[in-house]
Amino acid sequence: MSLMRIQKYISQQGWLSRRKAEEAMQNGHVKVNGEVVKELGTKINPEKDKVELDESILNKKYIYLAVYKPKKMVTNLPQNDEIEVRNFLPEEYKHLNAVGRLDKDSEGLILFTDDGIFSKHFLDPKVSHKRLYEIKVNKDLDATMIEQLEDEMLLDGYLLKPTKVERLSHKHFTIELTEGKNRQIRRMIEEVGSYVVMLKRLKFGPYDIGDLESGDYKEVSNLI
Repeated sequence: MSLMRIQKYISQQGWLSRRKAEEAMQNGHVKVNGEVVKELGTKINPEKDKVELDESILNKKYIYLAVYKPKKMVTNLPQNDEIEVRNFLPEEYKHLNAVGRLDKDSEGLILFTDDGIFSKHFLDPKVSHKRLYEIKVNKDLDATMIEQLEDEMLLDGYLLKPTKVERLSHKHFTIELTEGKNRQIRRMIEEVGSYVVMLKRLKFGPYDIGDLESGDYKEVSNLI
């Protein structure tokens, strides 16, 4: 029988998804013939080798939380009198980590989880996840400005991927990205001669803010 990567074997047995199998390996929870194996490229002979998982991994249930981050709260690393988002979450959620970030002046959807593979997948620049934002600007965007935003814009020496802009009303738009650079939308809008006065994230990958209001949160399923 041909050799097989350990994570594929674990997935085929129905024990864990491949991504969770990789996380289990990296954390030292997988043994082959009694020896801990952490190297993701390791292959086994399913007919001869014995693969074991720690019981704690098989029984672990990850938490996925959709949170509406209020404006003026920081995602992590609060300074001085800043308030971190997780501070208003119940105690059972305070150990969760944010998947990415929203800047202090922005609001809207942000995900929290204790699933490292889930977070890594969403933050991997090689994986394209759509992000939809609602914005209001101080100077209306004309057709030329919108065309500039939707094209491949060069920002600080980096060529941004194309975006999609839709008008909702005067000075009010949605903008869809497939990447998330630091303060990207604000800097793009300034580049074309306007300024963001409100920015709210509505969607991130398969997740959307739904009927959540500022400060609300709810548990969601793993959709990747």
